[in-house]
Order: sequence, then structure tokens, then C-alpha cells
Amino acid sequence: MSLRSRIVLAVAAVFAIVSAVAGSLMLSRAERSLQTAFDRATRTRANWLLSMVNTDPVMLPLPGLREQMRVTTTNYGPARELFRSPDFPNPDGSPPVNRRRSQRPGTYPAMADSYRMVTVESSADQFSDSHVSLTLAVPDSSLQRDIKQLRWVFGLGWLVSLVLALGAGYGAAGWLLRPIKNLVGQAAQIGKATRIDPLLLPQSQDELYELTVALNRMLDRIRYTIDTQRHFFGAAAHELRTPLAIMKTGLEVTLNSGRVAADMYPFLDGQLDEVRRLARLIDEFLTLSRPDESPPIIQFTETQLDEHLATCARQLATIAADYEVATEISTQTGPGLLVLTDAVKLDHILLNLLENAIKYAVAGSTVAVLVDGTQPSAAVIRIQNKTSRENGPTIELTAPYFQADPLKEGHGLGLWISHRLTTLLGGQLTLSWQQFRFTSELRIPIPTNQPDRATLN
Repeated sequence: MSLRSRIVLAVAAVFAIVSAVAGSLMLSRAERSLQTAFDRATRTRANWLLSMVNTDPVMLPLPGLREQMRVTTTNYGPARELFRSPDFPNPDGSPPVNRRRSQRPGTYPAMADSYRMVTVESSADQFSDSHVSLTLAVPDSSLQRDIKQLRWVFGLGWLVSLVLALGAGYGAAGWLLRPIKNLVGQAAQIGKATRIDPLLLPQSQDELYELTVALNRMLDRIRYTIDTQRHFFGAAAHELRTPLAIMKTGLEVTLNSGRVAADMYPFLDGQLDEVRRLARLIDEFLTLSRPDESPPIIQFTETQLDEHLATCARQLATIAADYEVATEISTQTGPGLLVLTDAVKLDHILLNLLENAIKYAVAGSTVAVLVDGTQPSAAVIRIQNKTSRENGPTIELTAPYFQADPLKEGHGLGLWISHRLTTLLGGQLTLSWQQFRFTSELRIPIPTNQPDRATLN
């Protein structure tokens, strides 16, 4: 549930409780007012009937068709009942059960379900030697109907006001949360941008302003950490590049001199492969240490994918032999085999993907490589190897320093570097790990407007 919905529900709940309590109090006062008005009218009618009572001789007025009346008098002794209607209700206002009679249509009006009674007493001026009391019972169906209508109006009004409060609260919450949405939008743009810019400060000096200031401080720390890491990568790569180049040259000269003993040749050749791998890693660090806002340096060259992939596989032949894994390359010929791309970066990507497949493949299995050049929009290279696990994470593999198997050799940088270099080339790297098969699919786009041959290098 969104913050906006929670705010609206909280406000609506408070409004519903407060309005329900206030409405109940107002409704009870309104009901008492109706009852008071009804009793006042009944009392007026009872006083008029009492004014027509005479005790000597006894003369009594007759009540209305639906009215019930009882007249009592007191003369220095117990009260004496002068008149009582046959259907006079019980003290609680309910009709008497034992006095219900069968009625024929048109004779008497039907008995009411409930009555409201008012008792009036004579004054000393009206009767000097006696005290007369008259109780008038009147059906309160009209009063009950008015009370029901009043409750219905109050209930409907409460529901309508609650709906209006929900709508108004939803709109007001959206208006109040608009600065937060703008802040979220700015923060989301940082994830897509090539540099981390500070968030715009709101004009009002409120809690949102303090939150924005705190977020800007956090972004400054993140930017400083990223810049420090890039500078470290660049400085370390520059420092290691020269000694690695010297080591590589020395090993190549030694191996090509023809004076190496036969038992030492495989060892030195393995050392040369490791130096080449370290040199390639240093070049990748130099590429990734460039700031994101700097335009990437891409040197377009014509690259035959199947031949380029075969060269990369030969470079990793020693590693494949150490892990007892074979490599099988199949090609689907088409116009996509010849692409214009940065051959050096593509070389780094393919070597990392092939080396990862070889290291994590089951011993004695074969790494299947498919080069598909039949698609007009992109060239596809699919590398698949058999694994000892049925499945595993794929999204985390493109993060730095993540290792699916910590016991394997490496630092968890190969697939991360491949993903970053693929992004620089405008391609797409897709990873899948299902049913004991790990598949990495590299798509290299074929631009519709290819650069001129004069600007390739």
C-alpha cells in the first residue's frame, strides 16, 4: 500500500470516528427535540380534555378514535377511576394483550403498536373539593417515522461526507506528497544518469528540506567513494602495466629462443598465459576506471566473429586442459558474422565468458559455443556449459565480487567486467542457469548506419 493511501485511510478513519461520535450526539439531541415537541402537543390536547371534565355531575369528554384516555379523581381517600378506555396501553406504552379484539373493517381503527402517554392534573381553581388526573395515550407512529427518517438522513449524510472526505483527502494527499514524488523522480534519474548530481533543494524550510540535505550528503559520500575506487583502479592498473609487459616480453623471448629445456617449457608457457590474463585484466580495469560521464573510446574494426572466437578458445586451451573440459564451436553462417565493433573489448568479453564457462563446467564435459550470424539486427554468441548445481542466481553474477561458488578460483569480477564492457558496446548480455545448464548469451548489435572505413581506426 502506498504512502498516499495510508495517509488517506488514516485521515478517513479519524474523520469517520469523530463525525460518527458527533453525529450520534446531534442525532440523540434531535430525537429528544422531536419527542419533546410531540409530548408538548399531546399535553396541550390532554389539558384541553381535562378542562372539559366535570365531577358533579360527572361529565367526561370522549377521546379521539386512536386516542386512549384514563381519568382518576381523589377525594380525601384512595384514587377512584372515573374513566378508562378499553384499549388503554400498559405503563411502558405497549398495547394490552388481553384487550385485543377482533375488528371488522370500517368499525374501529386498528390498535397502534406503541403509545406515548402524558398525564396532566387539575388545579385548585378548577376543582375545589377534589383532585382530577387525566392520562392521555396517543399512538407515536408518526414520531417513530420521523425519528427513522432523521436517522436515515443522518446516516446517509455521514456516508456521503465520508466519501467526500476520502476523495478530498486523496487529492490533498497527492498535492502534499508531490514534492516527495519529485524527490523520488530525481533520485531515480541518478540511477540512469552517468554522473551523480545533488538533488534540488525545496523552497520551503521544512522536514522535506532537511531530508533532501541529508540525501545530498549521502550522495556526496557515494560519489567520493566511487571516485576513490576508480582512481585506485586506474592507479593500480598503471603501476602494474609496465612490470607485466616486461614479464610478458621476457617470457615470450625465452620461449622463442629455443634454449628452454623440454621439461620447463610447459611451466613457462603456463606462466605466459597467466601473465597475459593479468595484462588483460589490467586493460579492463583501465577501461572501467574512466568516469561514466566521459565518452567511451570505441575503436571500430571489422571483426569476423567465428575466427575471433576460435582465437580466444585457443588462448584458453591450457586452462581448459587443466579443468579437463573440451570446447566445441559451431557456426551458423550469415551476414551477422562480420561486424563492426571494438575488437579489443570484444576480446575481453569473450575471454571472460569462455573462462567462466570452463571453470564452472563439470570435469569431462564440453563447453558448447554457438555463433549465430543469421539475424539481421544482431550477432548472437551463445556459450553453454554443464554445471554440478541444478540452478543458481543470475542477476547477482553481474555484480562485482560475487562468486556463485566461493571455492572456485577467481574474485567474482569476470562477468561483471563482461557486463560493463557489453554495455559500452551497446550490446546485451543475458545469463540463464536452469536444469544443470548455465548459458550466457551475448548479443552484439549490427548498426544500420555503419561508420566510414576511414574512421574505423
